[in-house]
Amino acid sequence: MKGFDIYHGSGTVNFKKAYAAGYRIAMVKATEGKTFKDPKFATNVKAAKAAGFKVGAYHFARFTSPAVARQEAQFFYKVVKGYLKYMDEPLVLDLETNHAGSQLVASMQAFFAELKKLTGHKLMLYSMGVFYLNNLKGHHPGIPLWYARYASIPIGVSNYYMWQKSQTGKVPGISGYVDLNETGPDYPSTVQATVKKAASTVKAATTVKAAVKTTPYYVTASKLNIRKSPGGAILGQLNHGDRVQVLGISAGWAKLKSGNKAVYVSAKYLSKSKTVTAKKPVKKAAPAHVYHTVKAGDTVGALAKKYGSSIKQIKTWNKLDSKYTIYVGEKIRVK
Repeated sequence: MKGFDIYHGSGTVNFKKAYAAGYRIAMVKATEGKTFKDPKFATNVKAAKAAGFKVGAYHFARFTSPAVARQEAQFFYKVVKGYLKYMDEPLVLDLETNHAGSQLVASMQAFFAELKKLTGHKLMLYSMGVFYLNNLKGHHPGIPLWYARYASIPIGVSNYYMWQKSQTGKVPGISGYVDLNETGPDYPSTVQATVKKAASTVKAATTVKAAVKTTPYYVTASKLNIRKSPGGAILGQLNHGDRVQVLGISAGWAKLKSGNKAVYVSAKYLSKSKTVTAKKPVKKAAPAHVYHTVKAGDTVGALAKKYGSSIKQIKTWNKLDSKYTIYVGEKIRVK
């Protein structure tokens, strides 16, 4: 099932036109940090539901500690509670950057624990690529994943509720670029269809074949290319220590299980031992992101000049609309 996610920068959305084009899920931004409410949240939720969409809401995290995470959860719930009757999809924590240092995982878990106290609605985690794999994977039991990875397949995960496959999609009824999503193996209708199909197969068959066996291996190289076929086009990369499920090895190529598809990597850089180490180049620590709280009179151009960035970078980091609209009191990334 196809969908998209929107915020105030997406402009006025013609949900009926988007629905007619085959889109069925609309994830709507509600809040950010402890104080920012998306000015188009209520309008978007009602219009999307009226057009026939399955609707969900998300909160963009800025928390720096478990205590602040609980405050953000309370603010998120305060804004969305009057609109839960419109929502079939989960309430989502959008966690893309680390403002909490070593307390990142504890803060994420505190956010979900607080939200569970406040509502019985379904919850979900949104995160992306390497940031998710290195920091959050395995630390949100019972909370499904909305995974962002802009590639031909959701590299790095096999279980996910939704996959954000592009941030430059074009959807009828939305003037600018928009994030595109599609449902995954953990989406309720997908799970139900799989169970139903399996039950039907068992009933019809005289003998039940054993499930395809896979063997867990670990990546020993710093980076390992994922290919469509042995020696074929590169689809993405795995990182050192990543765990993969191998269906078989032939002529030096390992066939991997990736969702419902098979991909290939060089078997030379796989090991059954998790403790194998690889020489990894020493990387310089990436500079910390810089944020600015918008004041009256601020413009994107002036902030770009002040912080040595570009207008295009600030627009991309903060998903601004074509008019570069910013709001007083809003916290935006400037470097």
